[in-house]
Amino acid sequence: MDAGGTRKNWTFEFTLVELLVVIAILGILMALVLPALTRAKKSGKRINCVSNLKQVGLAIQVYEQSNNGFYPFNCTSQKLANPTRTLISTALTMENHTQIFQCPDENENLYATEGSSYVWNWPQIELPGNERAGLREYDTTPFGGMVSPENFAIMIDAGPYHGKLGMKSAFNALYADGSVDDASRIPF
Repeated sequence: MDAGGTRKNWTFEFTLVELLVVIAILGILMALVLPALTRAKKSGKRINCVSNLKQVGLAIQVYEQSNNGFYPFNCTSQKLANPTRTLISTALTMENHTQIFQCPDENENLYATEGSSYVWNWPQIELPGNERAGLREYDTTPFGGMVSPENFAIMIDAGPYHGKLGMKSAFNALYADGSVDDASRIPF
């Protein structure tokens, strides 16, 4: 109350300049946060892709060990042929969980039409250091003892399914020893 006995109602109002300053600050904060969120999303997709390839690698190793050192047969195309996919899925006991064959960064719905988002065809993947690139003796040459498994790429997320560079700036490669490596350093 003031000296005259009347009560004053205090209301807080923002001026237009104050509102514009607050909006500008929020805009700057959003500009700082959004790139970090985008990088986190890409990192999550890459981790998911690596996990998928590691699971496929495990199934391939189980198959190879159960079949006297021979890898699953897959014609000369880069498509993951249905019989091969079925064999790998069976080795993983994941017949109903074949989404491991779908790359999280797939631009088109290739998984639905081709059965895989990844380039499969281990002897034809031509990466520097891939010791069996071009070899097509599927049924006469067992894998064991012929090459260094860490230099033998059997599946990648590049090529016709992802464009030249796979997951935008890099791609992952599954090697015969079960490791998955970011192959961005490999020149094309």
